[in-house]
Amino acid sequence: MVQDIGQAEAAKTGINKWAKCKLENSERDTHQVIKKQGTTLDVPLSQMTLQHDTTIDWIDPRDWLAWLVRKGLWTRLAGVGRDEHSTARALWAEFWERYRVVQPHFQLFDMDGIDLSRTAAFLIHGDEGRTLKRQAIMVTALQSALGYGFDRKRMGRGGGGPRPLKVNYLGHSFTHRFIISMMPKTVYESAPESFHNAMENVAISLKSLLLDGYRDPTTHELFRIAIIAVKGDAPYLAKVGRLYRSFNTLVKRGDERTAPKGICHRCLAGTYGYPAEQIDTVSPKWLETQGVKIPWMKTPAVIKHLAHDVSDPSTFFQGDIWHIVHLGFGRSWVASVIQLVLEVVPAPNLESKWQWLTNDYKRFCKQSHRQCHISSITPYLMSHNDRTGCMGNWSKGALTTNCLLWLDDLIGKLPPDACQRLPKCQRATVWMNELWSCLFRAEVFLTEEQCFYVATRGVRFLQTYSLMARDLFGDNRPWVFPLYGKLHGFHEQMLTILQQARLYKMSLNPIVFCCQIDEDAIGKASRISRRVNIRQVIHRSLQRYLIAAHTAFTKEGLLR
Repeated sequence: MVQDIGQAEAAKTGINKWAKCKLENSERDTHQVIKKQGTTLDVPLSQMTLQHDTTIDWIDPRDWLAWLVRKGLWTRLAGVGRDEHSTARALWAEFWERYRVVQPHFQLFDMDGIDLSRTAAFLIHGDEGRTLKRQAIMVTALQSALGYGFDRKRMGRGGGGPRPLKVNYLGHSFTHRFIISMMPKTVYESAPESFHNAMENVAISLKSLLLDGYRDPTTHELFRIAIIAVKGDAPYLAKVGRLYRSFNTLVKRGDERTAPKGICHRCLAGTYGYPAEQIDTVSPKWLETQGVKIPWMKTPAVIKHLAHDVSDPSTFFQGDIWHIVHLGFGRSWVASVIQLVLEVVPAPNLESKWQWLTNDYKRFCKQSHRQCHISSITPYLMSHNDRTGCMGNWSKGALTTNCLLWLDDLIGKLPPDACQRLPKCQRATVWMNELWSCLFRAEVFLTEEQCFYVATRGVRFLQTYSLMARDLFGDNRPWVFPLYGKLHGFHEQMLTILQQARLYKMSLNPIVFCCQIDEDAIGKASRISRRVNIRQVIHRSLQRYLIAAHTAFTKEGLLR
C-alpha cells in the first residue's frame, strides 16, 4: 500500500502504524494503534471483584454517564437533538410527573434535593448470547426509557401531552444500548454467586449515579440516572431477582405431592385456590394476591441498593410482553388454529392441504411485502397431532407476526367449519393484531382511550383462547390450545393496564419493557466475543465492542 499511495500519504493516514503490528501479538498491537488513532470510544474499562477474589473487566455505568455528558449526548437520552437542553429537561420533568401518577410509591419521589428534570430514567436488561462453541455469555446493558420512537412509518399521533415522550427503539442498537458487562457462563456456572456479586457491583454503581450523579465540568450541571425496572426474559428475571416463584416452578403433573410454589413473581397464581389458567375474566382469584408475598428468599442486589416501589417491590422486575406473545402463546394460538383450518382447506388429502397452506402463506407474504422466514408450512412446524401440546415449533418472533396477520386473511377466504369455531378465532386474531398496532404507535404512556382499547382486546382474546381450550378438551383433543404460564403473564399485564386506566387515566406502555432491540445489541456483542482469544474473552470482547460502538456513533454523526 505504501508503494501504491506513497510514503507521505501512508504516514498521514496511519498505514505505517498498522504495518508495524506484529502477527504474534496482533490483537494487542491493533488495539494500541486504534487507541492512538481515536477510533474507539474513550470509555475506560474497570475491574470488579467476584467470589474467591476473581476479577473481571466491565464498564462502570459511572464512566458511561461521564462519557455521554462530556460528548454532549445527554440530551439524546430524552430523544431530542444535541443542543435541545431545555427540551430535554422539560421531557424528563414531564416523564417523572406522569410516572409519579402510575407509581406513587417509587422511592425516588421521597428523596430530597434531586432535580428530576436532570434525572434520566433507565432500565437494566440482561440475557445470554452465544460465544465460542455455542457456550453462553451473559451480557448486561443499560438503556434510557425515552428515545426517538419506532421507525417513522409507525409513528402515530401524539398521546397525553404537548411534548411526545417516545420509546427508545430507533437507531443503531449500540448508540442507545450501553453494554456494561460480558460474562461467559464458565465464570458463574461453577460459582453461581459470582453472577450476584457482579450485579451487586452494578447496583452499587447505579445507586451512586442517583445519589451523587455526575457534574459536567463545563456547565457545572449535575446529572443523575434512576433505574425504574429490570427487564428481560423469564429465565433472566428469575436469575437476577433470585425468584422463588417463576415460570420454572409451575406444576408439572396433576398429582403434585408438595404444595405448588406458584408461577408468578407478582402474585400467587398457580398455588392452591388461585388457578393461573383462569384467563377469561377481569377479576380472577389471583388478582387479590398481587404484592402480598415477596417472591425471593434472599433480597436481590438491585432491590437492596436501587430505588423501587416500596408497596410492591416485585414490580421492579418486568417481563417482555412481545416475547410472551410472539415466542410464547402466540405460536400455540397459530398452530392450534391451523389444526381447525385443516378441516376446511380445499384439498383432497392431508399432504396436499399442507402444500395449499404453504402456497397461500407465500402469496400473502409476497402481496404484503413481508419476508417469509420459512420455506414451507409443515406438520412439524404446526405441531400437528403433537399430544404433548400444540406449541408451534419456531423461534422467530417475526414469523408469529406474519402468521397472525395471515390467519385473518386465510380464515376470511375459507368456508366456516361445522362447529363455527373459525369465525371466533378470526375475530380473536384481529383483536390481537389491533392490540399490537396500537402499542407500536403509542408513546411511553398510553392515554386512557388507548388503555381501554388495548386491554379490552387483550382480555377478549384470552376469553376466546379459554373458550377454544374448553371446546377442544371436550372433543378429546386437550393438546390443542394448551393453557400454560405465559398466558397468565399476558393476562396480568392487560389487567394492570385496565386497572391503571381506571385509577390514573393513563398507563405505562408495556412496549417500554420489550427486548427486541436489546437482543439485537446482545447478538452483535456475542458475535464479537466469538472472534477473540478465549483466554481473554471478556477484556477483548469489551475492547472490540467499544470499537464497534464508535463506528455506530460515527455513522450516525454523533461524535464531534
